[in-house]
Amino acid sequence: MNRKKIVWGIAVVTGLAGAGIWGWSRWQENEMSRAASGVDTHTVGEGIVEVALKETGVVQPRQTVAVKSKVSGKIRSVLVAEGEQVRAGQLVAVVEPDASAMLTLSQKRLDLRRLKVDLDQKDRDWKRQKRLLAEGLVSSQIAEESERDAKTAQNYFIQAKTALNLLEREANQPATSDGEGVDSDPAALTDYRILAPIEGIVATVKVKPGELAMSGTTGFSQEGALLLEIADQRELEVIVNINEIDVPKLHPGMTAKITLAARPGQPIGGTVARVAVAPITDTNKLVVYPVAIHLSVRPPELRQGMTATVDLTLETIPKTLRIPILAYGEKDAKSWVKIRSARPQKPFDDREVTIGLKGDKFVEVKSGLASKDVILSRYPKDGGEKSGKN
Repeated sequence: MNRKKIVWGIAVVTGLAGAGIWGWSRWQENEMSRAASGVDTHTVGEGIVEVALKETGVVQPRQTVAVKSKVSGKIRSVLVAEGEQVRAGQLVAVVEPDASAMLTLSQKRLDLRRLKVDLDQKDRDWKRQKRLLAEGLVSSQIAEESERDAKTAQNYFIQAKTALNLLEREANQPATSDGEGVDSDPAALTDYRILAPIEGIVATVKVKPGELAMSGTTGFSQEGALLLEIADQRELEVIVNINEIDVPKLHPGMTAKITLAARPGQPIGGTVARVAVAPITDTNKLVVYPVAIHLSVRPPELRQGMTATVDLTLETIPKTLRIPILAYGEKDAKSWVKIRSARPQKPFDDREVTIGLKGDKFVEVKSGLASKDVILSRYPKDGGEKSGKN
């Protein structure tokens, strides 16, 4: 009887021990499974990989013309205001020239008058010499010299008249004709009429009536004094300054996405229209290149000077095996990921992979992984085991 009890006792103890071992094993597996399921994972699959560049730009008209006065003087009137629509050739301002400008025009008219008198005299002399030559009263040499003097005088007159007409045209004054060379008033310059060179919107007005317009030099100047600016609003574009490192990746025709600050969440399609060949230096003393982005549509909210965010797609692979950019790490000059294993004690193993194009969010995987493989979404910084604890 005692023997049977001992056997039964041993059996019970053995059973309890086995159950305990089995229970501990199951608990350990569950803990490992919980640890593995407590981390963020990613299932490998195919998708797009793209390299994008995000910059901030400003809406600007493609053409802005500075309207200048080529004469110094007092602003008599400004006939337009900022934001006003003007047509090409419209009178926008009047400048009362200073004494130096009036003297310059007067001197050229006096020079033209003197040359006209000289031309008329030499022309009469040449006609007289031709008549005397026909009658045999003078030699051919004298007649030829007279003809040469008349043609020289004519060339001087034409040259002076051309210079005067250019000056009158700059001042928007009536041009002196051939018959006015002697009779016109040499001091007839009363005002300098400023005309709009293009159709557009007056962007800025720099002067007020009564102020002085200084052209940089006295009289007429090729530099001119800035009076106002007219912008051609028919074609607005976004200008972004691209760092010298990234600008070689850009070329006309590249697609872009523009989001105006006035229209958040409503992107507009666009394309690169121009890439500058000459750099500028921005406020941070960085070398940048202005790039013009053409908008595919023109929303009604679009205004000159608005801020816009521009996303430029530099390179794209439309369909390839990809993983998140944080899912791989570099170790021993190789690329690695943490791939899920079948062992509860070590839920993730290192796997070497070959990385291709590196995008902003995803990277291309050329080898080492297959579709539906499960990997850690973030490769550990130290390359060690990843646990469910933060």
